Amino acid sequence: MCCTDVEMETLPTTGAMIGIDMGLKAFAITSDGMEYPNHKRLAKSQKKLAKLQRQLSRKSKGSNRWEKARVKAARLHEHVANQRNDMLHKLSTDFVRNYDLIAIEDQVVWEAGCGR
Repeated sequence: MCCTDVEMETLPTTGAMIGIDMGLKAFAITSDGMEYPNHKRLAKSQKKLAKLQRQLSRKSKGSNRWEKARVKAARLHEHVANQRNDMLHKLSTDFVRNYDLIAIEDQVVWEAGCGR
């Protein structure tokens, strides 16, 4: 498959700039004051996931019922991942369409034992 012949429209310039601060309580806070919540998808599905994992652990490994339980747990993990990716895609697309310059905080991560 080759996509070199596809014509893509360029987005109109807005002249707007934005700074984004990534956090834990709020997923992102922009320089405009907008706060995007951290939905914590996994934490909301944790109870259901724990139940599926318990059911999986009670099955004989390799059996058909074990395989069905494994697939159910895997589907829930995939569902959570899809929810996260959807939110990230929508947010990043919104930023790209509305702002010409996007600045993200530079966070320095210190490793343990580096002596600083």
